[in-house]
Amino acid sequence: MIKRPLYTFRTLILPAILNSYSVVFFFNNKLLACVLMLVSFFNFFAGLSGLLAVVMAVLIANSMNLDKVQLKKGLFSFNALLTGIGMGTFFDPSPVFFTLLALAALLTLMISVTLSGWMNKYGLPVLSLPFVITFWFIVLPSAQFENLGLTQRNIYWMNEMYAMGGTHLLNLFQSIDTLPVHNMVDIYLRSMSSIIFQNNLVAGILIALCLLICSRIAFSLSIVGFLSAYFFAQFSGSAATSITYYNIGANYIMVALAVGGFFIIPSRYSYLWTVLLVPVTTLVLLFFSKLLGFIHLPVFSLPFSLTVILFIYFLQYRNKASKLVLTPFQYYSPEINLYTYNNNNKDRQYHFLYFPLYLPFWGEWTVSQGHDGKHTHKGEWGKAYDFILLDDESKSFNSNGLLCDNYYCYNKPVIAPADGVVEEIIDHIDDNEIGKVDTANNWGNTIIIRHLTGLYTQLSHLRKGSFKVAKGDFVKRGDLLASCGNSGRSPEPHIHFQAQMSPAIGSRTLDYPFAYYHQIESDGNKLIQFSKPEEGSKVSGVIDNPLLKNAFDIMPNSTFAFKYLNEKEEEVTEEWEAFTDAYNYKYLYCKETESSAYYVNDSLMFYFTAFYGNKKSLLYYFYLTAYKVFLGNPDHILVKDAMPLNIIRNRKLSLWIHDFIAPFYNYIRVLYSIKIASAPTPLETGKLELESDITVSVFGNSRKESIGSIFIENNSITGFNYESAKTQIHATCINS
Repeated sequence: MIKRPLYTFRTLILPAILNSYSVVFFFNNKLLACVLMLVSFFNFFAGLSGLLAVVMAVLIANSMNLDKVQLKKGLFSFNALLTGIGMGTFFDPSPVFFTLLALAALLTLMISVTLSGWMNKYGLPVLSLPFVITFWFIVLPSAQFENLGLTQRNIYWMNEMYAMGGTHLLNLFQSIDTLPVHNMVDIYLRSMSSIIFQNNLVAGILIALCLLICSRIAFSLSIVGFLSAYFFAQFSGSAATSITYYNIGANYIMVALAVGGFFIIPSRYSYLWTVLLVPVTTLVLLFFSKLLGFIHLPVFSLPFSLTVILFIYFLQYRNKASKLVLTPFQYYSPEINLYTYNNNNKDRQYHFLYFPLYLPFWGEWTVSQGHDGKHTHKGEWGKAYDFILLDDESKSFNSNGLLCDNYYCYNKPVIAPADGVVEEIIDHIDDNEIGKVDTANNWGNTIIIRHLTGLYTQLSHLRKGSFKVAKGDFVKRGDLLASCGNSGRSPEPHIHFQAQMSPAIGSRTLDYPFAYYHQIESDGNKLIQFSKPEEGSKVSGVIDNPLLKNAFDIMPNSTFAFKYLNEKEEEVTEEWEAFTDAYNYKYLYCKETESSAYYVNDSLMFYFTAFYGNKKSLLYYFYLTAYKVFLGNPDHILVKDAMPLNIIRNRKLSLWIHDFIAPFYNYIRVLYSIKIASAPTPLETGKLELESDITVSVFGNSRKESIGSIFIENNSITGFNYESAKTQIHATCINS
């Protein structure tokens, strides 16, 4: 049974309510949530209605045991917020109103869950469609409710300001709202406020400033979306109908935020497509305004939702995502999405894209023919490999090389490249004489292994009678399959390897990488990750390091307890527990700091993928120290990786400047490296120490950010150190 963390009001209900506000702008940010909640109360009854709708939606969703992860992010309830604010903006309070508000909150939640269940199967977001649909259900029959009256509070909003804060608050709002700002700035700020049904400079200024603090990329995108809409309306002559505060805010600016930096990794291309999609949104808006006008229904944010959904679906049909990259893992921040994608090393994402395949042999072999080789790897069969053994003189044989036995690779073990089931075996073809080929039995003795549906590997030219497995057997990575031979179209002994989609021998090859292998170079072994070895390169497989493998084999339900001295020299204990979320992602959770660190362990590499929570927690320092750990041998391998820039906390001004430029050019990089500092001696076979460091590079000039150590003894992590200019952490595990 998979254990999940216990949720409380503080850890689930309150974050869900707050995130319902911030996720309107595609964030999970407390500051933005609080500002939006405050601004919504500028129209007090609208703000109250929105808050009540959110609370009802969150409580109902929790009581119905809906997915806690999505609930906590506000994904089930933000549409209820929009519905509540909208109803409070257009209708007067009354018993009928509050009854309809409760029903609308429930209906919005039901539509949100239903649409999410259907659209998520296609990788599509729901956006604000549930709000639009629910509001139509309220607006269209509203005349039938005699005790539900349209409000005029928006006309006399000064009365509300006076009621809330007296003369001083009213004068403050009036003075700000009548500031002599440029017309375009005025429209932009009022458009920002209109997203939550406001129309004043105070709300617009607060939202824009908060957006700037939360994300420089999102702030710049809001300006790009606004300017695109403004100038296209002036150019096309559609200003009279499409340039309204709400249309710009809830449609054009939201399209920019969604396409430019949330669903797509921010780049020059995402900014360009933002500019292109705003006019498209205008066409959609004008069409639906005309169409729905016949039945007196408002368009609201329908054009934004339809345009973004259509564009995401459109992008999914590309054969290759080269320019516009759909966000693979959502961090609810354009900066973190960008930095994680660019700096978090593509090897991490390959783990989610590819089932790991490994070299099918032991020892150091040479790629005699690689992809699209010069001899037989052509056309549909071009993505294959031939492997041989060479001596120091680059010869593949000894003596005169006239016999198969003269070749170093002949009769050497061929092993399973990954776990799977033996699908087919051919084992009746004799070895060729050297220099001759058997074109009638092209592939020679062959084994086909099924790893996944649609992923098979084929190993050919094997030795007759050498098979150690039978058809239908389950094999594990590294199991002995057969021996290298010289059967089929093979002039000299070698191993032919290819990945393919079907179990038929000789099927069309797949362009598929090996997960991990060592590339043998003059200055030592280099660890290669999810790559394809080139012809002529010398490679060897990876071997597990039992100490590291066992120490980092963190299974769900396991716990760690560490003690350390905090900044006040007080001894503190912090406990972490391993869980698996609804999407089967593993993470460590610290109850004391309410922090989570997501990780992956693919048996040869342990690495963290994301951190959420308190960056002063011990878990965060472990995340930095053990960011990526190679679990194999040899001991002297230096593993390097790149880290997202958001881990830097002491250079905010320079990072803010970089954030504006980052979608177009990255000049700051954070680099991580780790190696085994001390290997076990014959008398200390159960001890190991890892040493890691983080370096910041600005325009190529590097400086050390931090150093760390991880101590392993008796197959367990016994402690770790983290040291930077401002932080000294020495933690000891007390339950290892």
